[in-house]
Amino acid sequence: MYKYIDGNGNKYILHNEPNKNIEYIPMKPHLSSSGIYDGGDYLKIEINSQEWEKLISILNDAIRKKEIHIKKRIKQSGQIIILDKNKIKTFIIKPNSKELLEIENFLHGIIQK
Repeated sequence: MYKYIDGNGNKYILHNEPNKNIEYIPMKPHLSSSGIYDGGDYLKIEINSQEWEKLISILNDAIRKKEIHIKKRIKQSGQIIILDKNKIKTFIIKPNSKELLEIENFLHGIIQK
């Protein structure tokens, strides 16, 4: 399972079993650093195999590019989390990197269908 946390703290949980889907858990004002930001409504939507493969490819590209990784989560950075059996791997992606923008644009495109 993959998770992605965007620069505003919205969470995207990517499930591939039993169906391929994205669960979107938005940041709410009472949890945001500003006390104002609202990420919208919770969604859980099925995606097709092509969307799934493209999304996983984009995430894996960002994971492979170590030069865009940073050690600590800061505002506007993205975070990729891979849960594989009992192992958790975390990658923090630099704000404004091409890869971060590609991930977030793709995810936003899917949830706004």
